[in-house]
Amino acid sequence: MTPRADGRPDRRPLSEQVAESITDKLIADGLKPGDRLPTEPELAETYEVSRSVIREAGRILVERGLVDIRAGRGMIMADFDGAGLSRQLELMLSLQQGSFQDLMDMRLVMEVGMTEYAATKRDAADLARITSAVASFASSVHHDEALQADLDFHSAVAEASHNPFFVHVINPVNEHLRKVYSDSLGYDAARAQTQAEHELIARAIEQGDAAAASAAARAHLLRIVESAEILTAQGENAVLPS
Repeated sequence: MTPRADGRPDRRPLSEQVAESITDKLIADGLKPGDRLPTEPELAETYEVSRSVIREAGRILVERGLVDIRAGRGMIMADFDGAGLSRQLELMLSLQQGSFQDLMDMRLVMEVGMTEYAATKRDAADLARITSAVASFASSVHHDEALQADLDFHSAVAEASHNPFFVHVINPVNEHLRKVYSDSLGYDAARAQTQAEHELIARAIEQGDAAAASAAARAHLLRIVESAEILTAQGENAVLPS
C-alpha cells in the first residue's frame, strides 16, 4: 500500500487501507449496482496482501453499503439505498444522543426546505402518494393506522423533492417518531389539527406554490415544537403528533 497524500505513513489497519483503495478503484471505473468485482485471489494479487486481508476489507465494504457478498458470485456492487446512513441516524436517535428539541430543530430546518423543493419538483406519481397518505390519515380508525399514514405523508413529501438525501434522512427520523408516538394520548387528541395542516401542505405542493408549501410546513412543525414543550413539562412521555 502507498503512503498518505501528505507523505506520512498510513497507520490504519491494512484491511481499511485496502477497502479504501478498492472504493477509489470502483468509483474510477464507474461500476454500477450488480457489477461483479474481481475475485478474492485476484484482489489479493492486485493489492499484494493475503486473502484474509481481502476478506476483512470486503466486510468493511459491506458495512459501508458499497458491496454485497453472495455465494458463488463473490463481491458485487450493491444498490445504494442509504441503509447505512439510516442505521447510524436511527441508532443516534435511539441512544438519545440529542434531545427531542434537537430533533425537532433539525426537522424544522430540513423539512421546510424539503417541502419547498417538493412543490417545484413533484410529478403525478408523487402527488398520488401524498394524496393517498392524507386520505388514509383522515379515514384511519386506530392509532397505529393514523400514525403510519402520518409518517407515509412525510416520506411522500421527501420523495417528491427528488433528492435522495432527504429520503434517507427522513426515514430513520420517522421510525424514531413511530416509537415516540406509539403510546401518546396527545397524538390522537391533535389528529384533526394535523389533518388540516397536512391538507394545506399537500394543496400547496399540488399547486406548485413553493412559498405556500414551505410556510405551511413551517407552521405545522412550529405547532409541534410549541405543543411538545408544554407536554414535556407535564410528563416525560407526553408528545404531540408529527
